[in-house]
Amino acid sequence: MVETLRKAFQEYKDIQKAYTLALSTMYYDIATIAPKKGIAKRNEAMAYLSGEAFSKATDKEALAMIEELGKITNDTEEKREITLFLKGMEYDRVLPKDVYVAMQKSINDSEAAWHIAKDQDDYASFAPYLKDVILKQKEALTYVQKESTDYDYLLDRYEDGMNVKQYDAFFNSIKEQLVPFIKKINEQKEQIDDSVLHQSFDIDQQAKYNAQLLDYLGIDREKCIMGLTEHPFTDFFSENEARITTHYYEHDVMSGIFSTMHEYGHALYSLQVKPEYDGTALKDNIGYAMHESQSRFMENHIGRHPAFWQVQYPILQSYFPKQLSHVSFEDFMRMINITRPSFIRTEADELTYPLHILIRYELEKEIFNGSIPLDQLETMWNDKYEKYLGLRPRNHREGILQDMHWGGGNFGYFPTYALGSAYAAQFYSAMEKQLPVADYLRNNQFDKIAAWLKDNIHYVGAYQNANEVLKQATGDTFRAQYYIDYLMNKYRTLYQL
Repeated sequence: MVETLRKAFQEYKDIQKAYTLALSTMYYDIATIAPKKGIAKRNEAMAYLSGEAFSKATDKEALAMIEELGKITNDTEEKREITLFLKGMEYDRVLPKDVYVAMQKSINDSEAAWHIAKDQDDYASFAPYLKDVILKQKEALTYVQKESTDYDYLLDRYEDGMNVKQYDAFFNSIKEQLVPFIKKINEQKEQIDDSVLHQSFDIDQQAKYNAQLLDYLGIDREKCIMGLTEHPFTDFFSENEARITTHYYEHDVMSGIFSTMHEYGHALYSLQVKPEYDGTALKDNIGYAMHESQSRFMENHIGRHPAFWQVQYPILQSYFPKQLSHVSFEDFMRMINITRPSFIRTEADELTYPLHILIRYELEKEIFNGSIPLDQLETMWNDKYEKYLGLRPRNHREGILQDMHWGGGNFGYFPTYALGSAYAAQFYSAMEKQLPVADYLRNNQFDKIAAWLKDNIHYVGAYQNANEVLKQATGDTFRAQYYIDYLMNKYRTLYQL
């Protein structure tokens, strides 16, 4: 009986893997190389394939079979996989197919409209698409039987066990400790000048530098490639394939570097999960905050580490001698760790970054408890930027159009960025006590750091939840104070407070 059910479950997973691979490939192409005039047809095809995948995934007999296997199996990995799988299916299995397909079509159209609207700095053209995605998301949630609020349900989908109560406590700590600390820094007369990093930096040269950077980090080019897109992302195709993207700005040389490292953190996680978990919920259902912890770890704890730049800065100077040859290592380190309020989340410094997430979190709460008129969303966005960061967006591109997440229907996702940053600080605190991190970075031995990440975090995939992984790797359950102390200690030293 068990073996029969197990074989049927494997066939079910194989079908889903095939659909997922096809859809992921199409999405990656649309975001990177697909001609714009062909996107509408691709969206139609993706909506159709999504519908077919949905039908196969929500087949009542198949789900009943999987539920039965979950009850009778004695295999702890299989039982955990089925528990995660069924939780992930809570949403899709109750949606009528026409509702699901309509929602996917709305999301595809919205993402395409977002790219155009951002390019043209035209929120008005995008607003109807965003409104439609929000309304379809709310409609879909009416089919789900749940005791929680809609927004608590969405938060839990992106990070198991999280809800408004827990996120409120987390963000309140940030507001109480970091907001006044940031204000104190901003009131200082002497500020760091990083204008030399905003000269003209040739895009092709940036791409060449980033290629060698990935080599330093140990990229396996037979498993991982990098493309260009407007909004960097990573997609995971199999245990032997991950695709990352980045974006270069002529007048911000560090942006592409940090984006590349951030996305490679996601890819490395995916490629270091136990291979047998490929195509299962034990890999696919890793919490978003856990995944974000590894991208933020790479971007900030490695990418801003002095020992890392002792190796990489001379190389960067060799690619841009005119711009950087006169800039000392000490000044460069101060520049790349600068803090100042800014409009763009993905370009924000470590210290102000969680405030960007706080703003989106507060708006999402209001969207889903019905207290914000959707036609006032842009105004509310601008008001909160003025409240928390003292800045009011001057245009749509640096305001509400900067992220594609809402257009993609990813509500409840943003808070995981800040939570993931906090996880990263706790992981790094433990790793630094166990490894000579600086020596490894100076001696081109990043592979030893990657091995620690694999052994302590990556390999178990979603077999353990976030707190279990944190406890195993750090000896402690999650505590936000690791993150807050890390930031305050770092910037006290940097700004000599």
